[in-house]
Amino acid sequence: MKHAHLYLLIAFCLNSVVPAAEPFHFAENDQKQLTLTEGTLPILTYQFDAIEHENVPPRDRRRTAGCYVHPLHGLNGEILTDNAPADHYHHHGVFWTWPHVGVHEPDGSTTHYDLWTSDTALKQHFVRWIDRTISDESATFAVENGWFVGDPQNGNKIMTERVKIIVHRIQTVGDVRSRAVDFEFRWQPTDKPITLRGSAGKSYGGFTVRFRPVVPDGKSLAEPSEVNKITVPSGIAPGDLEETPLAWAGYTSAFGSLDGEKRLSGAVIFVPPTHPNFPPTWLTRYYGPLCVGWPGVDGRTFQPGEKIKLRYRIWIHDGAVTLPQIEKAYGEYVR
Repeated sequence: MKHAHLYLLIAFCLNSVVPAAEPFHFAENDQKQLTLTEGTLPILTYQFDAIEHENVPPRDRRRTAGCYVHPLHGLNGEILTDNAPADHYHHHGVFWTWPHVGVHEPDGSTTHYDLWTSDTALKQHFVRWIDRTISDESATFAVENGWFVGDPQNGNKIMTERVKIIVHRIQTVGDVRSRAVDFEFRWQPTDKPITLRGSAGKSYGGFTVRFRPVVPDGKSLAEPSEVNKITVPSGIAPGDLEETPLAWAGYTSAFGSLDGEKRLSGAVIFVPPTHPNFPPTWLTRYYGPLCVGWPGVDGRTFQPGEKIKLRYRIWIHDGAVTLPQIEKAYGEYVR
């Protein structure tokens, strides 16, 4: 009997352990979407092949699009991203495209394409799945896409694109409840040199997140408000930024949740110091898009077979976050 209290204490501690995390789960549907959940909580959906957006006019090239993430959810199930909004039909949640793609022909000429708005015949298309893996701590999927001029069935592929997305479990960083989603990209020109270049004076072109912030009463989405804030390393951005070098940028708004309650949350895009031309230049807009501009407005030419490697993290957080809290999370990412 003298050990009874000890046994009771041990039993209490064992029963007080944090419950096992809900399992990750992939589900693919006939809309050409791969959705990832954690238990019943939605995390993200990858639109792996092209679908039609009914709100886009039928004759508009932007009506059909694929190879992007939407929706990206917050930690309470709220939808953080927008897809084919009326102001910019070519914005699709989390996407990666360029407005200026130059293909250098054997005769010395250059054919110009616009992958950003799909105003030309160049589009991204799904080729094959590479990986789907679930562990106790993360879920990973990887895909191969191609940049095709015209019908992908004719094999006119100018670029091979590989995307790997790693979704980590919700954790607490400092006193912030958060989830990290890592993106790893590999591009490789097929048989002709390709130049990638951002938009002059703005620098968009590359990794982009289109958020869907709440429009505050009586205010425009051109400046910070009580609910909408873009935070950068220098603090709260007083307005939109263009061609601005940044290591990270984040958007906080009252995105809402599955139960209909409005609450603050958001996400920060982290760029690692190993990124080429670090820190890259950005375009940030209070109406929703945060754009990492690389290789920027001057552009860069890549030879056939040359590998382009980029990495980013989207750090999704619950509630509003302070500058020191973001700096702590970014520091842990860098380490």
